[in-house]
Amino acid sequence: MIYLNYSQAELDAQYDQATLVPDLSPYMEHWTKASAEARATLDCELDVAYGPDKAERLDIFPSKQERAPIHVHIHGGAWRRVDKEHVSYHAPPIVDAGANFIALNFGLAPEYALDDIVGQVRLALKWIWHNAGSFNGDRDRIFLSGVSSGAHLAATMLADGWRAAMDLPEDIIKGAVLASGPYDLEPVRLSARNDYLNLDQTAAERNNPLLHIPGNGPPIFVCWGDGELAEFQRQGQAFGTAWQEAGNDCQMQKIENKNHFDVGNLFGEVDSAIVKAAVAQMSL
Repeated sequence: MIYLNYSQAELDAQYDQATLVPDLSPYMEHWTKASAEARATLDCELDVAYGPDKAERLDIFPSKQERAPIHVHIHGGAWRRVDKEHVSYHAPPIVDAGANFIALNFGLAPEYALDDIVGQVRLALKWIWHNAGSFNGDRDRIFLSGVSSGAHLAATMLADGWRAAMDLPEDIIKGAVLASGPYDLEPVRLSARNDYLNLDQTAAERNNPLLHIPGNGPPIFVCWGDGELAEFQRQGQAFGTAWQEAGNDCQMQKIENKNHFDVGNLFGEVDSAIVKAAVAQMSL
């Protein structure tokens, strides 16, 4: 057994979504078409640089409200595929509710190490905090969301120990919605995914949200689908429970009749539990 009761082959399968959804093309078509429609119908400022690297770009979908809260979304894709252009369709429900929506881009593995990717997301949050006034955003009301590997990256932003070095307030993040993420990198490191992540144990522990849960974290909503791989369901439950046990506010929900990619699609549906949770966190 390589991890828990899994053999190497079984663990590899638990971290390979293709074992459940072998054909992603219908999902990719939906993400591409719906996102293009969102960019065509909403006001937006695209490819804004938050750093010098070619990957350090973000898209802003501004609210029509003055000093509106800011919802920052971190896309999934196993840390190695997809980009911000595929999640523009997440913007309409958030903007319609009265908030700014920002989709982040960042470097992808294996060209970028996970340490680099986490650093880019931190840099993006610093840029947003300093430049919120340029799009009528309220820098004192920044919220996060992420799906799959994006949920992992969002969870790393909740950990203590990095904000002071970037001259940011400890409470810069006021809430987060985390969907279908891996929050413990140890089984990821031991799986075939490490063929491109190239994590040693030290790097895995450094970027492991489950090992860095603060005692004064913001309210979070953690969800996963009942059609997810067993490890992704276990990971969501474990992280949400650990967040609660640290004295923090966490709501957890298993979403019925949804696989891993269906859960991500819910970010674009105004009546979904995910959007409702995000809007409720922002008190809209």
